Amino acid sequence: MNKKAFTLIELLIVVALIGILSSIGVITFQGQIKASKQKKAEINLNSINLALQEYKSNNGDYGSSSSCSSSSNRAIDTNLFDGVQNLSGDDTFQYCINVSGSNFTIMAKNPKTNCQITLNQNLAVNRNSSC
Repeated sequence: MNKKAFTLIELLIVVALIGILSSIGVITFQGQIKASKQKKAEINLNSINLALQEYKSNNGDYGSSSSCSSSSNRAIDTNLFDGVQNLSGDDTFQYCINVSGSNFTIMAKNPKTNCQITLNQNLAVNRNSSC
């Protein structure tokens, strides 16, 4: 019997290697998804900052503070982006603005992971330890 075929052990080793490599790929991919969502939140914070600066130049102040809630994204879209849905489609982060005189802090908060990314009037970005 001189047939050329794979043995059962060779096939099991190949299947095990494919399983190990795919699990490593899935873990890496999930980390990249998390990082991209956080980067999108930072970009949204910068967009809110630009809209706040325009609001201040038109109205003389930064307006009032808003709390982070399920409706805060829609409120910011309405008040700062003239109703254009910039934040309403983002179900990962809730955005809010804290105004104190001529200072402000914009926060993106993920209610599931408690990740908080903040941007202040000096454009300093901070993250808490949950990010």
